[in-house]
Amino acid sequence: MRLRHIEVFYSIMATGSLRRAAEALHVSQPAASKVLRHAEQSLGFALFERVGGRLVPTREAEIIIPRINYIYEQMVSLRRLTENLRLGRGGHELHIGCVPSLGLSVVPKVIKRYTEKAPGNVLTVDAMHGADIVSRLLKHDLDFGIVFGEQRAPGLRLDKIARVPLVLLDSTLSEGPVRLQDIDPDRWIGLSENDPTAWAVSHIWRRLDREVSPVIRVRTHYMAAELTKLGVGCTIVDAFTALHDKTLPKPLMLDPPMSVDCSVVYREDYALGKIAQDLITILKDEFQDLLAQFEPDGSH
Repeated sequence: MRLRHIEVFYSIMATGSLRRAAEALHVSQPAASKVLRHAEQSLGFALFERVGGRLVPTREAEIIIPRINYIYEQMVSLRRLTENLRLGRGGHELHIGCVPSLGLSVVPKVIKRYTEKAPGNVLTVDAMHGADIVSRLLKHDLDFGIVFGEQRAPGLRLDKIARVPLVLLDSTLSEGPVRLQDIDPDRWIGLSENDPTAWAVSHIWRRLDREVSPVIRVRTHYMAAELTKLGVGCTIVDAFTALHDKTLPKPLMLDPPMSVDCSVVYREDYALGKIAQDLITILKDEFQDLLAQFEPDGSH
């Protein structure tokens, strides 16, 4: 397939019709149709079937969609790079991924400080779960990621940058620390089973010979925290989530204390450049400033 074939195919998949794809590409519908027909002739199989007035991808098209998406994303990235060079930015672009808790708390502050220090560089930040960050790194879609827990994979390097306390949010309690065995299991709001916090809590409960099934399970710390604010139940989240919203229940330390490692993860065959290292330095500073707000007596 030629690049023009890929553009038309991608646009049809994204818009759902040949007409809207042509509009997105700023070409006439007959011109887009001609490119699609030439692509199918070159490949030797159809890419779409017309069903009920809509273009539906064929089985062969479904198989090649992941590759098409990857190539198209690389094309967009190349355009961004050349645009940066044209504007005299030196091509300094950084694409990072972070877990949602950090994307709504620490990372925006880091970005603000960094852009003030180096306004000519371009940052792209995606908030996603740890497993997705690992997947994107392995596909060369990210320069580095910021994750909680042991998000390891062959070919990736993990550098720990902070140990983040875990805290209890419970609108019915006001004093800590709180023992895990004293948490009401009938009000427990759990996190996704793939979340490092969920792993840590489940491990301790197993040691206490307790089987606790969440009454509600959510994928993000922020949703769990918001539910506690509404009085729906109680949960354990990272300290950054608890500090971000002052209207949440008072974060209470646990007895014994619990924490989760926060790390930078990147490819072993990819040397982090100066702009990445500068951003990580600012990230560490922000972590220290926020973690200093937590006192050992269970308050903050």
